[in-house]
Amino acid sequence: MHRRRRLPDGSWGPLEKVGSIPTTEDQVMSLGEQLAQEKMKNIQKDLLINNLGSQLTKLKLDVITMKGGGE
Repeated sequence: MHRRRRLPDGSWGPLEKVGSIPTTEDQVMSLGEQLAQEKMKNIQKDLLINNLGSQLTKLKLDVITMKGGGE
């Protein structure tokens, strides 16, 4: 967006750029970064879930072994 300021003598000054609207390319880059961050979060969650599942399975096997069910 552009605007003109009134000068002390009452005339209008040159056009000045006010603020900026992100370009489509800027928006796509920003969304791409956000998407990559969300994907990383999901990968970390999946790894945590898989790790917890493995630990739970090991604990179940330990309990079965302690009860003598593995004999």
